[in-house]
Amino acid sequence: MLIKKPRRNDFRVKLSVAIVLCSLLIFSVFRLAFFIFHHSTFEALSFGQILAAFFNGVRFDLSVNALFLGPVILLFNLPVNSMRYMKACVMFMALELVAMTGILMADLIYFPYVNRHLTEEVLLLSTDWSIFLKHMFTSVFLPLFLLFVLLVVVGFFVHKIFKYRYEFNPYYGKGELLKVGCCILFIVMGVRGHLGAGKALNLADVYRYASSQAAASLTLNGVFTSYHVARNATTMPYNEYPLEKAVLTTQELLISDKETLLDTTFPLLRKPAQISTKKHFNIMIVVLNGWHPYYVDSLSGNKFGVTPVFDEIIKNGISFTNAYCVGNSRIYGLASIFYGVPLISGLAQLGRGLELTHFFRLPSLLGKDGYYRFLVQTFPKESDYFIPLASYLGVSNIYGKENIKGLLPYLEQPSLPRDYDGFMFTAQQIAQQNKRNFFGMTFLSTAQQPFGKTLDQFEKYPGKTWDDKFKNTLYFSDWSIGEFLKKAKEEGWFDNTIFVFVSDYVSGGPESDSLYNKFRIPLVLYAPDILKPRKINYVVSQLDILPTLYNLLGLNMPYSAFGKDMLDASDADKRVAFVSENANIGLITSKGAIRHNRKELLNVEKISEKFDEKQAQEILLSLDKTAYTLLKNNKWYRDEQ
Repeated sequence: MLIKKPRRNDFRVKLSVAIVLCSLLIFSVFRLAFFIFHHSTFEALSFGQILAAFFNGVRFDLSVNALFLGPVILLFNLPVNSMRYMKACVMFMALELVAMTGILMADLIYFPYVNRHLTEEVLLLSTDWSIFLKHMFTSVFLPLFLLFVLLVVVGFFVHKIFKYRYEFNPYYGKGELLKVGCCILFIVMGVRGHLGAGKALNLADVYRYASSQAAASLTLNGVFTSYHVARNATTMPYNEYPLEKAVLTTQELLISDKETLLDTTFPLLRKPAQISTKKHFNIMIVVLNGWHPYYVDSLSGNKFGVTPVFDEIIKNGISFTNAYCVGNSRIYGLASIFYGVPLISGLAQLGRGLELTHFFRLPSLLGKDGYYRFLVQTFPKESDYFIPLASYLGVSNIYGKENIKGLLPYLEQPSLPRDYDGFMFTAQQIAQQNKRNFFGMTFLSTAQQPFGKTLDQFEKYPGKTWDDKFKNTLYFSDWSIGEFLKKAKEEGWFDNTIFVFVSDYVSGGPESDSLYNKFRIPLVLYAPDILKPRKINYVVSQLDILPTLYNLLGLNMPYSAFGKDMLDASDADKRVAFVSENANIGLITSKGAIRHNRKELLNVEKISEKFDEKQAQEILLSLDKTAYTLLKNNKWYRDEQ
């Protein structure tokens, strides 16, 4: 096999371009077919939104084309003097085109069943061939037959291309290197999807360009969604608990007597039984990064002395002493606090496909009432796909590390802006709104290592252990919260604001594998002029925050969430917290807790002899099965927009 320079009649570049253009044309045709055949889904879109979806859709089409066709095009354009080699490359590209066309065809057929593109369904090929084959030879036989015909036609076309031979000169030069460079550039830039800094194009990025679920569906394609979900997919033992029974158990736990169910096909969709009076409170959610109740004196009984401000907040707010996070990372906190959704093993995760499901979007609805919606985090804006995920929620302004300046002479230069800097930036954004109602979210970075020294007065513990460094940083963060509240009072928006202080997950604390230790968090509703201070000792979860805010604001539109109003004391002894621990799941109650792997019970923690572990298993498997099924089939929320 000799490496030589082709003559000017070399067809490889032209054929490569033709294949890419042909593929992009196929993707665009299917997007048009989506728009025509599923027109009711896109009726609410304006002409500009439709045009933007077709235009930005090419970005996502090009990404998967660069990913799959790009490497073969690179091999095809190497200066290799072998007709068999080139024929094999072209045949492989042709097969890829047919395969992608098949996925697009399947996506077109599948879409009306769940009102979203293909995601984890592509894993069916590797997990259950019988279901796939049964479906192939029944409802989709005609499309598959047409696809087979296309494959034959493409094969014949490839054979015709190579009917005559091409001659080569015995050397190659800079032109060949340029071709190879262009191929590499096509792969890199195509997969990235943009010219700027940041991560390569992913599913969540669609909400940079689409303002609604319908616009996102028109922008994306089934090949892109299938690939990105499949590459991040996790496996789990199948939950065999009966679905109908699971849904009924979940409804009994989560649906209040004061609420009305609206649609049997959307089991969590509900609204108040009686019309409420809308209240225009400001909402300020402060996410305490990694806070564990162990370090908060008023929650633990310890005397570390690093949370004096927060102890006063607990004293003058509604403090939930038995509150739990849903998972052990920040993304779980985001999903549960703002989306009201648990992340379930075996499904696409938030930022990697789950956001294609329809969710109740509180900030978006408040925007219609004139609320200013913003998010401030001291992490980089791009971290954990915060920009597209917050955009999907309806957050109009998103700020991160790039926007926040250091304001104090810190002893050690931090890698991220300090909490004080983030709070002052937040207060500045609110002040600029001239008393306009707002829905704000601020993420702290207390538990983000390396901690670093802040100011002399907060170096309370001179030790070099993780625990001492964390407590010193927590002391500074606590003071920063106090300064933020002072600003709120000085600038006149404190009295009409409901502050939600909640940890996204826990770090540090006692070395215990107990679910009560690993998932318990600080959670306080603080609004002295609106809410009467008290302690609530029954079990609540991050998933209960969304229904609570919904009721505090007196909203009346349909909503869905995997939680219940935290201030609803009815059936308090039946309240539970659903938690995810990697592939395992857990249930925390006031009488005991269990871990399960969906096949068998792993361990039991009894607090009371009255704890019924069999009943706890049924509740846990019911919650898991219901959440999994509704998310998988896009039956979580019926988008009215």
